[in-house]
Amino acid sequence: MSASHIIANTIITFFVIYILSRILGKKLISQMTFFDFIAGISLGSLVGSVIFSAKIPIWRSSISLVVFAAISFIVDFIALKSYRGRKILNDVPTLIIKEGRILEVEMRKARLTIDDLLFQLRKKDIFYLDEIEYAFLETDGTVSALKKADKLLTTTGDLMVSSVSRGLPQTFIIDGNILSNMIKSIGKDEKWVRSILEQNNIKNVSDILVAQIDNHMNVFISEKGSS
Repeated sequence: MSASHIIANTIITFFVIYILSRILGKKLISQMTFFDFIAGISLGSLVGSVIFSAKIPIWRSSISLVVFAAISFIVDFIALKSYRGRKILNDVPTLIIKEGRILEVEMRKARLTIDDLLFQLRKKDIFYLDEIEYAFLETDGTVSALKKADKLLTTTGDLMVSSVSRGLPQTFIIDGNILSNMIKSIGKDEKWVRSILEQNNIKNVSDILVAQIDNHMNVFISEKGSS
């Protein structure tokens, strides 16, 4: 292909994509569903083929872009008009924490690890699992959380009292594994972990999904097998 041919194809394709994008509407990347993500990748592949195809006329190549955009528009229309269609095409949010308890079965279905969950919560300025009443894994892959009522009603500023920080949470058990470096950093050992299990009537470390402790030695434990 000559340089002029590539430039001409690129310009024409740009305007075709621009017009189709305006027709399909606006959507932030953070709000994209799984279908939107796949559609974006596929559209990008088609655009590349159109620009660098020397054998197929540009007007014929543009037909494939228009057809693909039409399919995307129809899918969005179905999702807008039909709740059942929306569930099939865009999926629905997954409840992963219910009444303060992590639902391990739902976490597995969503292929979400404890580390992923903690990461997503930190992005929401939530560092302690015991502060959460409910949490959902949204269709765009982010986590939304509702704090417990006693964490929402008042703040120390409202009450005009001082409060000692809980510090950063120390997660010392994940997926039934004791994090040795973490318990050493807080001056504890595995014997202390066993005593914590006994206090909570838990026989084996392998039964624990995640466990955290704060600077005041308050411990949060979520067991496996929740659904």
